[in-house]
Amino acid sequence: MTTYIDPYSGLTINPSQVGYEPLTISTDTALQWPINGNTTNVVANIIDVTATTTGLHLIMPPATQVSEGQSVIIRNIGSNAFTVTDNGVNTISSIPSGIAEFIYLTDNTTVNGVWAVVTFGAGTSSENAATLAGYGLLAINTTLNQAYDVNTIYSGYTLQASDRASFYVWEGGAGTVSLPSSSLVGNSWFAMIRNSGTGILTIQPQGTDTIDGNPSQQLQITESLVIVSNGSGFNTFAYGRSNTFYYTQLQVTVTGGTTTLSATQASNTIQEYNGTLASNQIVILPSTVQLYSFQNNTSGSYTLTFKTSASGGSTLTLPQGQTIIAICDGTNVYNAQTATVSGASLTLGVGSAGAPSLNFLGNLTTGMYLVGSGQIGFTVGGSNALTLSASGLFVPVGIPGGAF
Repeated sequence: MTTYIDPYSGLTINPSQVGYEPLTISTDTALQWPINGNTTNVVANIIDVTATTTGLHLIMPPATQVSEGQSVIIRNIGSNAFTVTDNGVNTISSIPSGIAEFIYLTDNTTVNGVWAVVTFGAGTSSENAATLAGYGLLAINTTLNQAYDVNTIYSGYTLQASDRASFYVWEGGAGTVSLPSSSLVGNSWFAMIRNSGTGILTIQPQGTDTIDGNPSQQLQITESLVIVSNGSGFNTFAYGRSNTFYYTQLQVTVTGGTTTLSATQASNTIQEYNGTLASNQIVILPSTVQLYSFQNNTSGSYTLTFKTSASGGSTLTLPQGQTIIAICDGTNVYNAQTATVSGASLTLGVGSAGAPSLNFLGNLTTGMYLVGSGQIGFTVGGSNALTLSASGLFVPVGIPGGAF
């Protein structure tokens, strides 16, 4: 270790010190120790630095020219950060706007030396507050304040990472707002959305992302929510449901097996089931009282059945291509459309052999349907057994014991 000794007292001495130095830098700047008549860019006890642009370096003098313990306080009073380095331009500390740091030498055996840093803290300034104000924060004078940036949109829009903490108000007709990738924006990204338009607003995630486990979320007119990324999908809270338009729609893609609806999924009164079934599909509803509209848009030669998890409860099987109003009483799932019609006409859908328009509880593939104009078909077990038309009666499988 090299030290500098007073020949008269035998005590370690330091170079003469300048008490204070205001310094404005526009390029990388090398400091000097205040020795040998140096008066420019000297290392004072306290240096207030203003950097006129970003990415600048403030370079310390050779460490071998002073003793260990040599120190300086450097404060950034400008709006741009800068970096204090040793004589070899190796970073000692990057100093943001408003920060003061105490830097002192702990080893002077090399030109670069070894330096330690203690952060004194930030001063208060409007420039510093503005620099720190990120998404959802607003600089007012010398303080940071919470803020939600309100944006009005009228047509399809995809939210960006920069939309963190933004409030979007939909003013168009029926439309879609797409979400960013949850893995891109990461955990804790959030935005607020309100439908003040004239039609249903669909919030659509990307890729395999879901919203509360659902492939999408619908907002009726006047509804709103806060949507938050968990890094692999989205969750919502503060869902304000409409007092006028109560019903929301759930679209589910199924391929067979058993699907258990979450409470959030089951809160959608209107439910549409799509997909190609590779086996019989069972949908388990929550054990609560609810009215549903089920639509079976699946394909494949398998059934779609609704039930609760209760043992022994009634189940409801819905043929493909049909829509039904159903009631769940917490244990059983019933067809709500069974009724006696008197003194009025009844119009049925066309139906098919596999899904007759007129069928029976427990045997939905046996009944009547419209084969063609002026032709009534009777189906048994999903296959045409008899057709009646103006030309007569046609029995494709014949009559046991005889034939027409």
